[in-house]
Parts: sequence; C-alpha cells; structure tokens
Amino acid sequence: MVAEFIVSAARRKQSTPPAPQSPPLPESAAKEKEGKGRIVALAYRGVQTVQMAGPAIGRFARSQQQIIAWVKKKRKERLTLMFIPHNELKIRNYHISNFTLILVTSLLGVVLLVSAFLVIRHSSTIQEVDKLRVSHKDAEVQFAKVRQEIIDLSRSYEDIRQNLSSLQDLSRGGGGRDKASGDKSGSSSDNFSAQLAELQQKSDQNKDPEKIPLEIFLMNRMLHDMEISRGSLGQVEDYLKKRERVLKNTPTIWPVQGYIINPFGFVRMAHRLNVAYNSGVDIAVPYGAVVHATAPGIVVGINKESNLTFTVRVRHNYGYETVYKGIEVVTVSQEEKVNKGEQLGFVGHADDNFESILHYEVRIGIEAVNPIPYLPLAGA
Repeated sequence: MVAEFIVSAARRKQSTPPAPQSPPLPESAAKEKEGKGRIVALAYRGVQTVQMAGPAIGRFARSQQQIIAWVKKKRKERLTLMFIPHNELKIRNYHISNFTLILVTSLLGVVLLVSAFLVIRHSSTIQEVDKLRVSHKDAEVQFAKVRQEIIDLSRSYEDIRQNLSSLQDLSRGGGGRDKASGDKSGSSSDNFSAQLAELQQKSDQNKDPEKIPLEIFLMNRMLHDMEISRGSLGQVEDYLKKRERVLKNTPTIWPVQGYIINPFGFVRMAHRLNVAYNSGVDIAVPYGAVVHATAPGIVVGINKESNLTFTVRVRHNYGYETVYKGIEVVTVSQEEKVNKGEQLGFVGHADDNFESILHYEVRIGIEAVNPIPYLPLAGA
C-alpha cells in the first residue's frame, strides 16, 4: 500500500499543471522544500526499482509457495504397513507419512555415505600402516648391517691406531721402548675388545631409546682417537720426510750391473790368490760397462793409478763418500756436481788383470764401511 501511495503521488506530481510563480520564500522554507523534493525523488527511484525487481520477486515467491504446498501435501500423504500373522488373528497396521519416510531415508543415506567414507579412509590407513611396518623391518635390517660395519670399522681403526703408535715410536727412535709400547698396545687392544663385547651385550639386552646406542659410542671414540692421532701423524710425516731426504742422499743403488767376486773385509783375492784387506767390493762387469754415481754429490777427486785406470771420488751429504776404481774413461770433471744415477765413466782393463773389475767403496767420514747393506737386492 505504501508503494501504491508513492506511485499515485508521483503521478499526481507529473499531471499537476505548473502553479503560478509566487514570491520568493525565506531561506529556511527553501531548504525545507528542497529536502522534500529529494525525498520524493528517492521515493520515485525506489518505486522504479521495485517495479523492475517485481517479476523476479514474484517468481521466487511462487516457487516458495509451491515448495511449501508440496511439503504440506506430502505430510498429509501416508503409507500404511500391514503385518499379517500366520494365525490371522489380528492384523497390525502402521501409518507413516511420506515426509517422515523421506527424512528417515535421507538420514540413512547420509549415514551410509559417511560410513563408506570412513571405511575407505580406514582401509587406506591400514595400507599405510602395513607399508610403514615393511619399511620399519627394512630399516632394522639396514641398521643392523650399518651397526656391524661400524663395529668392524672400529676394530680396523684400532689396528691402524696400534700401527700408528708403532710408527710413532720408530720415528722417535725408541728402540728400548718397543717392548713396553708393544705391551701397552696389546693391553689396549685387549681392553678395547673386552669393552666392545661388554657394550654390545648391554646394547642387545637394553633397548631403552634414551640410552646412548653402541654405534654412537664407537663413532665418538673413533673421532676422539682421530683427534689425538693428528699429532702422531704429523710426527710420522716429519720423520718420513727426513728419512726421504736421507735416502735421496744415501748411496743406495748399484754403480754397475754385475756380480761381486770379492766381498768386503779380509778375503783371498780372486785374481791375486793372496789374502788381503778389501775396503770395498769388487764387481765383475763386461768391458766398457757404464759406471753411475750412487748418490748426488760433488766429484772431489780424479786420480790416475799405476795400472792405467782412474779412481773417482764423489762426496755426498751426511758425511758419505763413494770411491770408484778401475774406470778407463772418465766422463766427469773435478768439482762437478752429479746426480744420483748420473754417468761417471766406463770400466776398462787393468794392466795386471784381463778382467773388467770395478772396485767400489762406501765411506762415512774417513772410515770405509761394508757397501753390501747399501746395495739393493734387485741389482745383484
């Protein structure tokens, strides 16, 4: 009714002829009139909006009325369930409305859907649990293998540590302490084996997850020993470097390729048949065999002997000096630096002997020593 009143007022406003002009109103009256005009304009727009939305609102209202009518109709409709016993004494009738039947059926459908979802979810959960069990078994097998490998590694490292201790004792020159260090290493190994067996037995018996596993203990012990062994490795490395420098400057190769006919010391000379002191070794070689320097050094002497051969003396580091007699042709000069294995000359014949023999000496300071310990077995 309000909408009809607003529409009729708007129509009257449109059909009303313009009034004769009146004298100007005061300012308050003009503002009041302007406000009323705005209200009427807004009312007119509202009426237009209602008119435009009217058909849709009407359709919605009609659909709602139809739904309500259908529900009322279904509520009034009923189904009758009859139970007839075999003795046919009394028939029982039960009346159920369609609305109630639809509601119960809907509830049952919802229950079935939820149950099916839960069953599917439960079956997938069971499958995941089975997969986790299989993965757990595989992990246990792999962990057992890793555990055994860690134990084997720990035992191998214990052997390495003992060898390292022995090398450290050797690098320190502890000859008198070898037995004590060996006893100490043996006792340490026995203690470690007993401790490892005891820890392994306790680890198998006690499965408390809060306890530290045997593997963690072994790894920490190896890391601790490795930190301690760094100093020993440094000492061994320094010793080996020094030893390498000494070996490079030590006469450790054969001067010629041949065989020894007269060893060091008092011997009966093979070519003189008399007993004499040999301050080196005599090596029989083919005529013209090449003579090599057995260590790096400086040529300090080239002397011609009475038998028309030359004697070459080479001075090396660490007090070593080597002497080569029986050289027919010398290929080096006085004060010349030579390297290990460098050519010094060629072996010839002495005037009192038809064999080609090189006399080789090794001296430490001014004392001649036996050269045989300095000659490698591969060159013999």
